[in-house]
Amino acid sequence: MDNGFQFLDIILLAAVAGFIFLRLRSVLGRRMGHEQPPREEKPRRPVEGHKGDFEDAPVEDNVVLLGDKGRATEPSPFAGMPLMRTLNNIRQIDKSFDQKVFVEGAQAAYEAIVIAFAKGDRETLKMLLSDTVFDNFENSIKEREDRNETMSTDIVAIHSAEIIDATLEGKEAEITVQFEAEMISMTKDEDGVVVAGDPQPHTVKELWTFARNLRSRNPNWLLITTRRAN
Repeated sequence: MDNGFQFLDIILLAAVAGFIFLRLRSVLGRRMGHEQPPREEKPRRPVEGHKGDFEDAPVEDNVVLLGDKGRATEPSPFAGMPLMRTLNNIRQIDKSFDQKVFVEGAQAAYEAIVIAFAKGDRETLKMLLSDTVFDNFENSIKEREDRNETMSTDIVAIHSAEIIDATLEGKEAEITVQFEAEMISMTKDEDGVVVAGDPQPHTVKELWTFARNLRSRNPNWLLITTRRAN
């Protein structure tokens, strides 16, 4: 009888995991073998890095953790006419684009990326990052592993997730989302001594920019830059 209950538990856990994966795929897409690769990246302005709690994160493309203990905020329709015009232009090219759904997907990706970074989950990072950002993350993960350090994160609250900027050049779209969250993050050495971060929660504001060729069969919006919000 106990074995029967354990078997049902395994089925339920698998179903929950599958639902979460499909939800993330539905809002940001997934790179498939037969689909076209994402657009070739253009040179971009350097972005600010962080020190302190996230010293072992990539210098140019640092990330912070967000989780599911809050709700994405829908951008105000009065947030600014240039922004709204750009979002409308994106929608004219990609009829499936919905900014509320996009923000929800961006928030899910935000959490997934940082959790994957802390765990060293390269497969997940490869799916959601541009090649340049992935290389930066990969280097930081390898350096952390070489030092036998481990990173942990915990979300206290997500205060907001909002589109604040968007650009469209031809079919190349970029959307920047501002995230604000309260979190705890620590990095420990092989002896369990904290070498970065601390057990106290702190509030972080970050700007993440996602990009996509709107005519591509690849539905992915890939993370191309992150920086601290002013």
